[in-house]
Amino acid sequence: MRFEFAPVPDWPPLAWLASCSPGGQSVAVFHGSMVECTPDWFCEAVWPGRFGAGDFDRTDLVFGSGGRLRPDGVTFVSSGSTVDRLQTLETAQGVCVSNSLACLLAAVGGRPDPTDPRYFQFFRSSIRGLRKYKRILPTSAGPVRLAYFHNLAWDGRSLREETKPAPVRDFSSFSRYRDFLTTSLCEIAANMSSGERTHRWAWLGTISSGYDSATIAALARAAGLRDVISFDRARSGSDDTGSQIAALLGLSVSVVRREAWRLLDMPEIPFLAADAKGEEVHYTAAQSALAGRVLLTGFHGDTMWDRHMAPLSDDLGRGDQCGLSLTEYRLWTGFIHCPVPFFGAQQIRAVNAISRSREMAPWSVGGAYNRPICRRILEEAGVPRGLFGVAKKYTSVLLFDRRAFLSARSWRDYSHWLVEHASEWWRRGHAPPPPARQRVTPLRSVSRGRRRPGQSSGARSSPWSFPAGTRGASSRSAWTRSSPPTIPGSGSRYWWWTA
Repeated sequence: MRFEFAPVPDWPPLAWLASCSPGGQSVAVFHGSMVECTPDWFCEAVWPGRFGAGDFDRTDLVFGSGGRLRPDGVTFVSSGSTVDRLQTLETAQGVCVSNSLACLLAAVGGRPDPTDPRYFQFFRSSIRGLRKYKRILPTSAGPVRLAYFHNLAWDGRSLREETKPAPVRDFSSFSRYRDFLTTSLCEIAANMSSGERTHRWAWLGTISSGYDSATIAALARAAGLRDVISFDRARSGSDDTGSQIAALLGLSVSVVRREAWRLLDMPEIPFLAADAKGEEVHYTAAQSALAGRVLLTGFHGDTMWDRHMAPLSDDLGRGDQCGLSLTEYRLWTGFIHCPVPFFGAQQIRAVNAISRSREMAPWSVGGAYNRPICRRILEEAGVPRGLFGVAKKYTSVLLFDRRAFLSARSWRDYSHWLVEHASEWWRRGHAPPPPARQRVTPLRSVSRGRRRPGQSSGARSSPWSFPAGTRGASSRSAWTRSSPPTIPGSGSRYWWWTA
């Protein structure tokens, strides 16, 4: 078996799609410009280990994705977290595997049911853990199967899910766990800056006045972290920059306006196309800083590091899906997402035992917001106790919960999409969402002085933003404006959002 690579210059730089034919001697891989390709493997990934060895299929600490050819077949490797995933679709001709749901649907000419309002619940099921999340997404081209965390093995005849390696590490004390985190970051740093790479990466951290991102920034200094970004305000409007913490840690901080995304041209699309929620849309305001970086985040820190967390799930169960909406956007922008709390996350019971141990009592401050591991790391790094972790704040954007559901141009185009698809609701015996029934655009409403764009009808229409964001669009549609070349044999184009 061998790989046959086909670069597609206009694709998102980190996107790839592999086409596997039963009985075939090759796997065709279509890919963007920043995907690393060798005869035996391809990837847009970082991991602890020598880059040239390509052993990202033999570790659970891999971030990004790729494919590895071994004597018994190909292993498609998913990120070692649940904020990225692989998606597959089996047809009569074979199997397609991709790190982009939008790419896969376009390649096979498929689309989700535009009238189904349950996509938010579907993607939210990822928080239930690896055994319980909903794997099958129905589409017009057939069922698309999602794969979080675990890998996929192709033996030339069929594709099966394959568990990642799960080494049992020594987390018997705070120092052993902290050293594991620091060592892993240093080894990943060596991998991502390797001279064997075509594209080398640099760290970019995040920082706030909370626990998780500041803890990671403190740890990653030993691995070469120098730059962090911080959003100026929390969802409540209070200051959340973490600038003082960054200064104490010797890090250069760029403060980003949290609401600046609303000034951009239809920024929500890749985020909604990823998980039907889009709560990380504010990261678009930092796009110039993100390109070419490995982004360190604290997603999953609330589960791994909170002293009071229950139940403790070694199956990667979570409290929310935060971070998942970055999975399509990052492919276009060109960054790898590395959420550090997922390091060793299947040993959550051992980590929580550290938080509850007697040795950590001096750093346990009581209350509902209590993360002794984080507090010890930061205080020992010289950050005063009262400067962080005082109150839980959120910078994420709840599009479905806002008076203005989408930015003005996005709402306008989304309303037109609803009108265009109104007949599909009527055919199923249901009334379409308000804009499709009333045929009133936000601009008309504003001109009559009745409401801001998307104020009320937008909130009621939000469940259908996912199929609108992933549709295979015509050239006259503003929702999906990019038209890369046709994938050979697919009969369709990869129409999608572009910056």
